[in-house]
Amino acid sequence: MSLYENLVMKHDYLKIKDVYALPSGYEGFYSDGYILIDKSIPNYRKAEVLFEELAHHKYTWGNILDQKDFNNRKFENYARRAAYQNALPLRLIVEAYHYGISNLYELAQYVQLSEKYILNAIEYYKKKYGLSTYHNGYVIKFEPLQVFEHHNWE
Repeated sequence: MSLYENLVMKHDYLKIKDVYALPSGYEGFYSDGYILIDKSIPNYRKAEVLFEELAHHKYTWGNILDQKDFNNRKFENYARRAAYQNALPLRLIVEAYHYGISNLYELAQYVQLSEKYILNAIEYYKKKYGLSTYHNGYVIKFEPLQVFEHHNWE
């Protein structure tokens, strides 16, 4: 089963529909417990859009379609950052390392997301943590993406 299908099943308390063609410029839309996803985009992109719309469900409110408004842009960016953290958590990067994933293409296949989305998530992590971070006994370097086991040689 694909990542997208698993996400839909996991969030069955929401009404998630992907049978409509959305207006130009929109791949997803959230309002009052309903999530619409454009039917013409591929499943990996549907998963990426769904992560963001789930973040809108959890963290934002009201009509934020007018992106000229500062607060609306702020809410949009907040949801996007939360989506990156949910779609590609640090533990998943470490898990991929254990499976021998060694490049961006393999990582994209493993997590069922696009390479572009993964690069955006890594850029977000670099802004948040800098060039590396420590996570559960591992050092994760973001440029280039590498994972190392951390040992205390005391």
